[in-house]
Amino acid sequence: MNRNEFFRILFSPFTTALEAFDAKERPPGALPEEEFLKLCTGCDECMKACPVNVIMIDDQDLRHPVIYPEKDPCIQCEDTPCIQSCPTGALALKSSTHAMPSSSRWVNFSGK
Repeated sequence: MNRNEFFRILFSPFTTALEAFDAKERPPGALPEEEFLKLCTGCDECMKACPVNVIMIDDQDLRHPVIYPEKDPCIQCEDTPCIQSCPTGALALKSSTHAMPSSSRWVNFSGK
């Protein structure tokens, strides 16, 4: 075992935890990824509409929105301002397979 392998094994639990902490998801109402990427223009309207400012921009060139639920969880606003503000339909309640997040990493303050 060389030195690099030793340190990789030694620190692997920490790097795995950090990777999970940086896990990102699309905002509520995001269409399936391929369709979302086709429709999202990077207008930032969902980010501006988010009352708790958890929607971030991952890539400054493409400007596609993401949420880092481990750092700043979505609170699942009852009136879904992020979805309502999307002009292209990349975020949509009706046709979304991810209408509201079901991940345990999302916080729900609305009592639902």
